[in-house]
Amino acid sequence: MRIHCVGPGSIGSLVCFHLQRVTPVTFLLRTRQPQHRKNPTTLSIQLEQSDHQLGITGGITYQFLGRQQQEPIDSLLVTTKAHQVTNSIRPIRHRLSRNSTLVLLHNGLGVLEELVEELFPDPLDRPSFVLATTSHGVHKVASSPQRLLDDDHNHQGDEHEACHGRFCHSGVGDLRFGVLPNLTVSDALRRLSARHYPKTESEPLTEHNPILNPASKLSPNLDDHLPYLSPATHSLHRTVASLLNPRVCSQLNTRWLPLGELQTSALIKLAVNASVNPISALLETRNSSLRGQASFNSISRQVCQEASAVFAAQLGKPIGPHHPLSAHQLHGVVETILTATASNISSMCADMRSIWARRIPFRRKLSKLNRRDLILANKRSTSLSDQSQIGRESTERSDRTEVDYINGYICKLGKRYGIDTRLNEALCNLVKLKVDSIELGEVLPRLRRINAKM
Repeated sequence: MRIHCVGPGSIGSLVCFHLQRVTPVTFLLRTRQPQHRKNPTTLSIQLEQSDHQLGITGGITYQFLGRQQQEPIDSLLVTTKAHQVTNSIRPIRHRLSRNSTLVLLHNGLGVLEELVEELFPDPLDRPSFVLATTSHGVHKVASSPQRLLDDDHNHQGDEHEACHGRFCHSGVGDLRFGVLPNLTVSDALRRLSARHYPKTESEPLTEHNPILNPASKLSPNLDDHLPYLSPATHSLHRTVASLLNPRVCSQLNTRWLPLGELQTSALIKLAVNASVNPISALLETRNSSLRGQASFNSISRQVCQEASAVFAAQLGKPIGPHHPLSAHQLHGVVETILTATASNISSMCADMRSIWARRIPFRRKLSKLNRRDLILANKRSTSLSDQSQIGRESTERSDRTEVDYINGYICKLGKRYGIDTRLNEALCNLVKLKVDSIELGEVLPRLRRINAKM
């Protein structure tokens, strides 16, 4: 089986670096980069560990999204930003079927619902999903085209292989995932349970398989709960087997959790991100500057209170003070994460800095309306000339943050259940306002320090 990856940035490259060692990997790329200039046959990834040891994985094939390949995709790893997922999959929707598996690895929540509504409305033609979350820290350290070309020249491997990028695995965490089978796989697993366990009125068949029962506390495993049964289960089985392969598991600390446990873990991470990311993005600061600040603690506590209230409404039962989703417990996790990631820059802060780098320079002679028209025209022209509509769909939202899938998701649940989430809504609007102001060139330039003695 071959795993395709769309959005092979820092996290995607880290995961594919290790997956390529156990199963073939193909990158699905949106644009042609300098390292593709000589049309290399394959790509390699350079990964620098925290101890400065450098590893190289090669032999990764690649395709461009605008070329309209037709061959089916068995397994698709999606590691784009949350707001890019749907439009990244749209050009390859025709290559996905009920025999496919989608691995979703991104920040925030709400993407799965969006995919089901827009791309996979028919349950009979819907792929299976592997929902994943990670705490690994990784960043790109070789971003200049010349550096990549130099790496290609110095690399002693295949002369027809180019370097996709050099990345630093700066923080070792884990990768947790849960399995959401489609109807075809679920039916096959129910038939398996029927053969192995007699049906009783007090204990339905789904009780024996945690994949079919999200509330189960059983630890899932391949042999008992997702065996290699029929063509219907091949893709999901092989995808999970690749993630659990000892060579991958030892490096990424992959853990297969019951779906209910994974959802709790994802909600905790959502509350942490909702507290830290927008504030660090608005201030454009490292996490360390928030730690121990009374003003941040006040904001964080209220964010966690709103998040806990909507989580309780979603669960349909009150949450006690010792429940992992209680406001007190969530705020405790925020403080722990801030201490552990003090030197880090949050993903939303990094997005904000990227928006600054791509902004239209302030032009005094242009009116606000003309600046807005210039920006919109600039966005329309960013797609590849030979990819037309596909390119535009993939790029027109690429410069946004994930706030709609973090604080915005909490607000969405609040509206659904009638819970007040005014602080999360305010943070969401402030982040969007800052992005728009930067893009329109309306943010005042930073003043230069003229005299150090003043």
